[in-house]
Amino acid sequence: MNRILCINNIDDIKRELSRIGVSTQGIEAMSLKSTGIALKLKNIRIGAANIIKQNMLSIGGDAAVSKGVVNGKKEISDVIILGNISELQKLIDKLSYQDIFEIPEIRKNIKQLLNLYYYPKHNELNCRGYKFSLDKPLLMGILNITPDSFYDGNKYLNKEKALTHCEDMIKQGVDIIDIGGESTRPGAESVSITQEIDRVMPILEQIVKNFNVPVSIDTYKSEVAKIALEIGANMVNDISALTFDENMGKILASYVDVPVVLMHIKGTPKNMQINPSYKDVIEEIMEFLDNAINRAKQFGIKDENIIIDPGIGFGKRLQDNITIIKKLAEFKPLDKPILVGTSRKSFIGHILNLELEKRLTGTIAANLLCLINGANILRVHDITPHRHLIDFWQYFTNYNITN
Repeated sequence: MNRILCINNIDDIKRELSRIGVSTQGIEAMSLKSTGIALKLKNIRIGAANIIKQNMLSIGGDAAVSKGVVNGKKEISDVIILGNISELQKLIDKLSYQDIFEIPEIRKNIKQLLNLYYYPKHNELNCRGYKFSLDKPLLMGILNITPDSFYDGNKYLNKEKALTHCEDMIKQGVDIIDIGGESTRPGAESVSITQEIDRVMPILEQIVKNFNVPVSIDTYKSEVAKIALEIGANMVNDISALTFDENMGKILASYVDVPVVLMHIKGTPKNMQINPSYKDVIEEIMEFLDNAINRAKQFGIKDENIIIDPGIGFGKRLQDNITIIKKLAEFKPLDKPILVGTSRKSFIGHILNLELEKRLTGTIAANLLCLINGANILRVHDITPHRHLIDFWQYFTNYNITN
């Protein structure tokens, strides 16, 4: 029966081409024509923009530029290249003959973007000896030692309850425990370094002593991170991407195998939800995270120790959170593992009109979309259903339909 094929990736089209008997060479050549791409370049000079457009037109694609470029009235324009992988590769080849208007640098950037988007390089995460393959998404379990966290505040201030919850998460299949002593919910007040240390360290000591699980310390304070790492924490989750405490980068750089999560936030937890706005939320977050990565490397933090988090719910409106999830794959060219935290957040409650206790199914749905769009680490409150989600997702994505 005639039909429209559902092609989600290059492997899908290769499988279909093989089914009808296409040659090996033909499969390799034609599979590259099946995937449409819209690649955006920023601030391109008029000469280069016109060269790109003319070359794309000559090979069957196109390139969108500002109308001012066409009539010569605008010197600088963003460019959106429209084509498939095969056409983009032809463009890269054609641009190799041009050495004007920064074309060599533009060609290099296009090639790099394609490689990072379709063939991400990060394969392993080393948390001070705990090594994880990033071929499979990781599960980070939340352990809040706070009286005022938005979902589990006041549940685990008691040491025994906290350790029992930690043990439960391990039994349920958590990969990493993320422990924090300060709530970063919208409107939250900062707590003192002493208070944060007093809340977290006694429990952290017992986790390190009694359990075989890597622990992330959720803090933006360098003194808290330093003590936690000395006790035996394995990574740092910094909601400020090293911006709230200038000493955090120095502390982290002194460790060769301590990953750090660099998260985007607009403002501080206290004021971040007071009328946040964006012209282009993805572009602004990407620029923030790109700067954060460069800042981390300037401190001496190793490339392979950097994880990024777009900061869902941290200075974001409903439409911003939805856009981040829908376009999460656009963060792939930053070439870092992507962590997301959607767990039971208010945008889920807004969409479903549900209170905190009833947001689990919405959280699972949001996290499935995140996995589809490239998330590597899910930070969650509920381990068992997300363990099932990841295991199902892994089986489903690796399933060979042909066999």
